[in-house]
Amino acid sequence: CFYSELNELLTRELAADGYAGVEVRTTPMKTSIIIRATRTQNVLGEKGQRIRELTSVVQKRFDFDDDAVELFAERVANRGLCAQAQVESLKFK
Repeated sequence: CFYSELNELLTRELAADGYAGVEVRTTPMKTSIIIRATRTQNVLGEKGQRIRELTSVVQKRFDFDDDAVELFAERVANRGLCAQAQVESLKFK
């Protein structure tokens, strides 16, 4: 349930930035959320502003403690091989 809700949130928020999926890694101390996108610079935003905003939204929405969740942006290496990235790019053509 958490994963699907998070995926839906990020899909709506980052569709124009080539959102291509999310990976969640959980440790006892932190939860790392890796956002895969074709345009990582847009996901990060100016001086990391957007990624901090997304972190805050995820923290509040899913009741994480402060500093218990981290968001990272990862570039999709080969866009042509990523089905979700292709679908998102077709939406905006």
